Amino acid sequence: MSTLPFLQVLFADLLKLLLLGGALLYAGLVLMSYRIEGPRAPLRLDIADPARAFERLMVRMGVKILDAVLRNARRFLDLLAEASAEVGAWFIERRSAKVQETVRSRFMI
Repeated sequence: MSTLPFLQVLFADLLKLLLLGGALLYAGLVLMSYRIEGPRAPLRLDIADPARAFERLMVRMGVKILDAVLRNARRFLDLLAEASAEVGAWFIERRSAKVQETVRSRFMI
């Protein structure tokens, strides 16, 4: 009985676990940088320390992507809220005058 397939599966699972841990660490760094420094903080790179400069560059790119996603999500949610209000107004307009008066007296001051 060969242990080679077992070792391959074990190595693959360890690699997946390592990648998942790295992704969680990166996501944490991006979220903390976004929260603490904000999306418009200047990028500080030190040529003498290329590994740290690369890390900061990757985190800053993640912060910029997160900022773009959040801005677009906010625009999308505003669009949905406006469309929902228009649908609600259309729905109420198609009801009887009594229902319209009830809705206006309850929800509109």
